[in-house]
Amino acid sequence: MNPKTCTPAILLAFTVMLPLSSATAQKGKTTAPVVALTDAGQAMEKKFVEIHASLKAEIEAALPKRDEAKVAAWLEAIKAEEATKKDAAAKAGEVKKLQSAGAKLKQLQESSKQPPKTFAEAKEEMVQILAAGGTNPELQKLLESEDAFNAHTKKQQEQLAGQIQQAAAAAKDAEAKLPDAIKAAETAQLANEKFMAATWSAMDAMGMNGILGSDKLDDKLAKYTVITTATPRGLAEFAEKSPEHGKLIEQLLANEALMIQMLVADGPTGGKFGEAMKIYTDIQKASAKAKDGIFQKLALAVSLGHAVPIEKSASVGGDSKEGDEPVAGSNGSANTIDPVKRYLSYEKWYENGELDPGFKDLCAWNMVMAVNASDPDEILAWGREALRNLRPDCIPNNGDTSVYVDVVDKEIAYTSSMVKDDLPELAVMQNILANGGICGRRAFFGRFTLQAHGIPTAARKEPGHATLAHWHPLGWGTRLGGESKPGDDWRPGGRGFYAAMNDARTKPYGADVNFHASSQAREDATAFMRVKRAQWIGALLDEQLKPGLITWSGKSKGPAPLKKGEVVKPIFWNELALHEQRRIIAKLKSAGSKSSNSNIVSASAPAATGKSTVDEKGVITIPAAAASHPTQSTTKATRSGVKDLIVFVRNKTGETHLHLSRYATETDSWEYTFDAPKAGKYQLVADVVTPKWDQKIFTTTNGGTAVEMALPYTIGLWGKTEAITIELKAGSNILKFSGPVRATFKQFTLTPKN
Repeated sequence: MNPKTCTPAILLAFTVMLPLSSATAQKGKTTAPVVALTDAGQAMEKKFVEIHASLKAEIEAALPKRDEAKVAAWLEAIKAEEATKKDAAAKAGEVKKLQSAGAKLKQLQESSKQPPKTFAEAKEEMVQILAAGGTNPELQKLLESEDAFNAHTKKQQEQLAGQIQQAAAAAKDAEAKLPDAIKAAETAQLANEKFMAATWSAMDAMGMNGILGSDKLDDKLAKYTVITTATPRGLAEFAEKSPEHGKLIEQLLANEALMIQMLVADGPTGGKFGEAMKIYTDIQKASAKAKDGIFQKLALAVSLGHAVPIEKSASVGGDSKEGDEPVAGSNGSANTIDPVKRYLSYEKWYENGELDPGFKDLCAWNMVMAVNASDPDEILAWGREALRNLRPDCIPNNGDTSVYVDVVDKEIAYTSSMVKDDLPELAVMQNILANGGICGRRAFFGRFTLQAHGIPTAARKEPGHATLAHWHPLGWGTRLGGESKPGDDWRPGGRGFYAAMNDARTKPYGADVNFHASSQAREDATAFMRVKRAQWIGALLDEQLKPGLITWSGKSKGPAPLKKGEVVKPIFWNELALHEQRRIIAKLKSAGSKSSNSNIVSASAPAATGKSTVDEKGVITIPAAAASHPTQSTTKATRSGVKDLIVFVRNKTGETHLHLSRYATETDSWEYTFDAPKAGKYQLVADVVTPKWDQKIFTTTNGGTAVEMALPYTIGLWGKTEAITIELKAGSNILKFSGPVRATFKQFTLTPKN
């Protein structure tokens, strides 16, 4: 069905019409002309400059003096530790390599037990690859000739025998070497731990623990850092707009706890403290709940993330390989997300139990990245409902937030060929769900699904590829690229290149491993204050900010080389901050904090269930899950992994439905065996969810002629098909359906035509 024929209620409730405008906001940034301050504004700027200078003098006078000899000893300790760390990593890698030899042999042996793929099976695989929007030129060329394909298969089988022989010899050799390798790795690790302890001792010997562990300077440091970040002129420009604005700045600078809370959460986007304070105050006027507990954190997170207005994403647009944000207002929209409404939406969603249970455990720093989506609130609500209806198996029931991202592979075709079919009357995420996209659009949809459920997420850019990072109870992980499991360390990708964080909140961290390290250290909120104090002191002393131990410079394996004539400012306090952060992470790992995925238990897979019923009027209702064939979910192994075909999915209420995957072909059919009270013609209607327009299925009754059934475009919501007429016999009947189609079915209703 054409989307333009959808019911008005569906389009009004779950699509966004974006009017034309000349807005300049792009990707969370705004371009504003330089404002000439009034006399009052100039006086305020002068006042802020004086406060700033006075605070600087007071703080500098309270700082301990550095003993350069002890600093040098600390730096030498770091170098010595780094050498042992590399040695320990190398020896641990050798152990891992030897341990994998046996697994490789087993894998090859298992492959040898499988019959070689036939020409017909290869052709079917090619059909599925093309249906999923993929390509495989090598396989396509082999399929030009059955003789050539068979010859290639025979050669592969012969090569496999040789590979097994080589792998067996390698496994035997590895088994002999493994005990010594494990012993060497353990010795190297102990040596590294010894040198690490020496680093901490040398760091403590410098005498900075007193100031880093004390909150006595927090008020002054926080106020100084706020003025530095916002700038005296920026504060004056905001304050001079109205007496209310001026009062807001006074209130902020007098509220030590709030300033610290803001700064620990990395401050407002763009350094717009005045704007953040206004949003924060407006939210507290709109909701009495926003003053305490989780809702105070939520109010703070929204105010920080929306201090620079976030423009609503466009309905249609191209595809991105590099992980940029969806184009803002490509059709000229000036609409921005209303931060107060955004707060009220998340407050309501949380109270209604619509968000992930982990939302309540987020710190403000994490929560900002859950609530700063460019998608309108009604589209975030649509995203949750559509997922509940279409793919409830992509909603975790065990805390494993990675499951949300599974919907990308299951539902978003990896192709740009259908992007041209995007419709302006739909929201951008509705178009992506319908038409797919390459890495950029897929990453957008993954992040959208996470944020719709209150899970923090951030854009992560690998060289030439868009991925995402997301919060997990065990720690942040990455998906859709060089993946790092939650709770594991992040490392360079397969080509040795670091990924970069790529949105307004995370880009300052540069390399993704720097962002990850900060997320880990924040698990100990008390100890993390030492990191922040060192960074604030560094800024006060005009040090160059260093966001992490790795510098991102595009395709880089390490720190970027200095440019000609470039001078690096001293960064003692920033280096100290990063090593304090490293110490926190080491202690958390030593204590076993969030070090295992053992608490994540997979739920049992649903299967066919239910049975048909007949009411007093002779109306037959067949639950979609009451299939007589298949009775278990079906899958297909492909070169990119195991893919769903026909899937039984269970929703939050415990109902089981039947889903036909985007990987299914016309050969994937399902059927129902049921009894009809009497023979005759019946009107067949299906309750269905569809993410794409112009779809149809075919049904046959008792092996008869196939009848076409058009599916409505429901935009991920429940709808009903137009009735078609079929003929049943009295007693047992078999109703068979086939696609291919992307849809989830709830039930089929057969009403006697007379």
